Amino acid sequence: MKENNLLASVALFSELYNNDKYSSIADIIAEFIKGAVVSENKWNLNSTELTHLLEKVYEFKIPESVVRTTVRNRLKGIVTSAHGHYIFDNKIAADFEKINEGYNSILKIQQNIVEGLVSFIKTKEKDPITESDKNLIIENFNKYLLDNGVSEKYSKLISVFVIKNQSNQVFTDNLNLIREGMILYQGIRYTADINELGKWNTELTIFLSTEHLFNSLGFNGILYQQIFDDFYKLVSEINLANKNKYGEKLIQLKYLEETKDEADSFFQSAELIHKGAYALDPSKPAMKSILEGCRNLSDVRSKKVRFELDLKQKGITLQEFNQSIYNYTEFVVEDENVLSHLKNEATKKGRHFDENLCRQFFRIFTKINYFRGRESKSKFEKIGHIFITGNRFALYLAHQSKVKFLDDDIPFAKDIDYITNKFWFKLKKGFSEKQGLPKSFSVITKAQLVLSSQLNQTIFQEYNKLQRQFKEGVLTKEEAIERSYELREKPSKPEDITVDNIDASLDFLDTESYFEDLSREKEKKENLLRETLFQYEELQKEINRRDEIERENEAAQKSELREIEKQNYVTKKWNSFRSQQIGSLLYFLLVFFLTILPIIIGFILKGNKVLNEWLEHIGNSQIWIWCFLTIVFLVEWFGRAYLFDKEKIKNGWIWFKLIFRPNKRKQLKEAQFADYENEFQEQANK
Repeated sequence: MKENNLLASVALFSELYNNDKYSSIADIIAEFIKGAVVSENKWNLNSTELTHLLEKVYEFKIPESVVRTTVRNRLKGIVTSAHGHYIFDNKIAADFEKINEGYNSILKIQQNIVEGLVSFIKTKEKDPITESDKNLIIENFNKYLLDNGVSEKYSKLISVFVIKNQSNQVFTDNLNLIREGMILYQGIRYTADINELGKWNTELTIFLSTEHLFNSLGFNGILYQQIFDDFYKLVSEINLANKNKYGEKLIQLKYLEETKDEADSFFQSAELIHKGAYALDPSKPAMKSILEGCRNLSDVRSKKVRFELDLKQKGITLQEFNQSIYNYTEFVVEDENVLSHLKNEATKKGRHFDENLCRQFFRIFTKINYFRGRESKSKFEKIGHIFITGNRFALYLAHQSKVKFLDDDIPFAKDIDYITNKFWFKLKKGFSEKQGLPKSFSVITKAQLVLSSQLNQTIFQEYNKLQRQFKEGVLTKEEAIERSYELREKPSKPEDITVDNIDASLDFLDTESYFEDLSREKEKKENLLRETLFQYEELQKEINRRDEIERENEAAQKSELREIEKQNYVTKKWNSFRSQQIGSLLYFLLVFFLTILPIIIGFILKGNKVLNEWLEHIGNSQIWIWCFLTIVFLVEWFGRAYLFDKEKIKNGWIWFKLIFRPNKRKQLKEAQFADYENEFQEQANK
């Protein structure tokens, strides 16, 4: 398709523009002229033919005057003129290879990007992608990059695709080259003499719409403020360098009564919302900014005063118009026939047409027409007055031929990107310092702006829908509040749209029954949660039961082990006690034996015939034996309190008696066992 050639051409143009080898735009145009001549093997042709050749090869529609100037000033020595024709030296073929290689390299990268885009859209579309659909995707993508259409069928998916690939440096660099190259191309296309570049020397009054007044102070978010600041810096640079004949600024920033009324109405709505008379529309980030931090009505009113003072501080002032614009019938844009025609066109295409808003913009266009003196057929630099807005409906109306009066008239309204691009090109700015480029040049910014616009439009529609359903009783108060909170969570500012929330944002845009699906999904989740909680409770019961069994088993094991330890302790203590008592018994028997030993010996001596005869034989000498035995008996009898352990004798006597009393012995054992068990328990409790 032709646009493919143009995309590669403008990307290459931008790349060469930042190459130190080329000192001016004319040098780069010269390279493209040589490339066109060599590629088509056309060595002898006039300026008209050369202009058409550039369009054929590179899709560049460059003014013939610029082509002539370039050939005359930049191609000396390799071009000769004869009878109105340019004759090119064939030595320029040596330079063709390099530019052709760069062109083909860029074209290949773009083809890969397009293939990736088509593949991505295939995954998102419900129906299969036909060859016709593929061609439409490519066409939409080209228009998207060339700023020729953001309302195309696939603009939403293209924006999602761009944001998802923003971390791919080759991807973003190539697309940004296209957008930067388009600024150069559009500037060249509408510049008769490129030697005039470098300064702005004409007066221009720019009327700002309400959203740009808010953007200038950051009410609509950081990204919109950055875009306005980029524009404002260029305006300030122009005004600093040049003044008009009265010593005033060349570029004036103003706003009309209609814009002031709209801004005043916005602050009045903020007061009503603060009072609770109305709910906050989540599709209006500026309203959120106004109400943020306001504790009472005086805070809202203070913000309005601050708003007007800040605008004056920036040099943005009100353009008063003391008489009715309709007194100047020759400048009136509003026409019932035109309005009826536009309304019918919108109805045929199934689009909503806001008649009141249309009349409001027509009044603004009428004032612009009045200030221009009905002279709109001029170069932009000399147009004198223009209205800038981001409202798509206003831009649509401004570009209608019936509204412009003539097809080639400059529209009464343009967007801020258009003006920024014009200033940037006119001042001969470069693209090498990426950090200093206007934010609007970035393809990522464009994608965020496109999606933000569509999201806010959908949020607005859904908000109105839920209000209607609540009034009709379809929704309960709780359901309406829940949906309202859900809408407030959607990213309404461009900078809020990121890779992390892009899929959720796309689902919201693509699903007509979003809240119904969300409600069903919520019900499913609640049922799943209830089921999960039930299963969890059952599982917890089972875990508790098993824990209880395990604790009981552990307790039983501990008890059993404790019982074994106790039995071992008791048995050990008993065995020690019994051993001690047996020792006492043996001691007792020994003492008893020693006590009765003299008596036993006496009986033996007297009872044994042989021994008795022996005693009688020794006669009186036996008295000494009996005296010795008596002394031993008496010494043992009276001296055992000192010679023997009475406690051991006592214990031995007790244990001796127990030999003949088994019941008593059993009782003693049980008592001892009980004492040992208590002793074991006391030690365990310590």
